[in-house]
Amino acid sequence: MEENKDFLNECISITNTTIDKVFKIDSNDEQEKQILGAYLFGMFNGLGHEKNSKPVDIQGAIIQILSQNLHYSLDSAVQFSQFLINSTDKDFHPTMFAIIHRGLEGYFMYKNGGSGKLSQYFCDIIEVVKAATGR
Repeated sequence: MEENKDFLNECISITNTTIDKVFKIDSNDEQEKQILGAYLFGMFNGLGHEKNSKPVDIQGAIIQILSQNLHYSLDSAVQFSQFLINSTDKDFHPTMFAIIHRGLEGYFMYKNGGSGKLSQYFCDIIEVVKAATGR
């Protein structure tokens, strides 16, 4: 039980640090919020892999972050978390799959103190997605 709490606290720390200092998004732009959610989910998976966390712990953490930090309703956060889980299958949603995997890579940049590179990496993802969707 204590491991679950430690994992969640680390996810909260990653989120607070990255949202405050690294990732700049328009909180009124749903597409940017979804990109950030997918990216954080990837980062949480990287942390979860290191900590040998259970998938349910990763899902619980992303639901909490989506509802508290990105201001989704609890129902929407649960649905979005399931969409993210489904998106770990490349054939389900190739774009979200790619963003999740960039978040996984981003976790290791974050862990190694590369916040400048991480910020640019994230901005590049937003630009590519917006260009591809014509936004």
